[in-house]
Amino acid sequence: MKTSIVLTTINNPNVVIKKISEYSKRNKWKFIVIGDKKTPRSFKLNYGEFYSLKDQKKTDLKFANICPLNNYARKNIGYLIAMKKSQVIIETDDDNIPNKYFFDERKVEHLASSVKNNGWVNIYDFFLKKKEFIWPRGIPLDELNNKLIHTAKKKNQKFFLQQNVCNKNPDVDSIYRIINNNYININFKKKKISLGNSLSTFNSQNTTWFKHLFPLMYLPVTCTMRCTDIWRSIVTLRIMHLNKNKILFNGPTVSQYRNPHDLIKDFIDEIPMFENDKIIYEALLNLSLKKGKENYAYNMLKCYRKLIELKIINNKEISFLRAWLYDVKRYTINI
Repeated sequence: MKTSIVLTTINNPNVVIKKISEYSKRNKWKFIVIGDKKTPRSFKLNYGEFYSLKDQKKTDLKFANICPLNNYARKNIGYLIAMKKSQVIIETDDDNIPNKYFFDERKVEHLASSVKNNGWVNIYDFFLKKKEFIWPRGIPLDELNNKLIHTAKKKNQKFFLQQNVCNKNPDVDSIYRIINNNYININFKKKKISLGNSLSTFNSQNTTWFKHLFPLMYLPVTCTMRCTDIWRSIVTLRIMHLNKNKILFNGPTVSQYRNPHDLIKDFIDEIPMFENDKIIYEALLNLSLKKGKENYAYNMLKCYRKLIELKIINNKEISFLRAWLYDVKRYTINI
């Protein structure tokens, strides 16, 4: 399968970017880096395609012409460029150092056990080597103690969306980081599990999408960076559950050495997430959506209109989403 890796950066090429560039060349994968206003003008890759703001404007992408500067959702531009010639898109960030498994060929079928719960679960519990209290960013705080129950028997299934966990400094919220004085050093087990019909947020840190689900990759623009991939995950899971698609959570293939963050700013940016994640899923669950991949656009528009109605995101979001859907339609023939 033709594979692309997409990330955004405001930094010069670092050890992560250089390693992905080198191994993408070896594997004949496309490597796409999307710049923003703060990205150094001198940015250059040995292998891969770097898109400066000027390069992004030169594309025929409607979304690229209207996406705001200094916005993590510019990553959508990278997804769209990758869609044109890829069956698989891997997304990551510039502070996640890949291990040797990261560059393995992505397979859609996996033998895995399955979560049996029907509600929210702390998926990190499944991967812990010892008993610890740690949770993924976006899990409602009043759902953290739910006991994860899973099948003993493993089943071979197709997973068009796969989230790998991250060692060392995994994706957690600012509350966890503040409580633990920003010291995190976790090594997860190399295991895999289907989320089944239960709920867990997933992020944009180390995630693999197969062409079947490309339209659902959209990162909302009119929310904070700390919310965008989390709210995408909730919308995506609602539509996936409707179509009986499952997400696979898999073992670690990167270790994060986190870029500098202001934890109080992170906390402020995450407040809408703490307040609304449960509200969002419950509201989307009550929507009348249509089954089938041909209805992805209809369902996404309906979901985001609901978030606007609830005053969780700005009404300008629909303009960005429509531009995304217009570009997706041109780039994903026979999806």
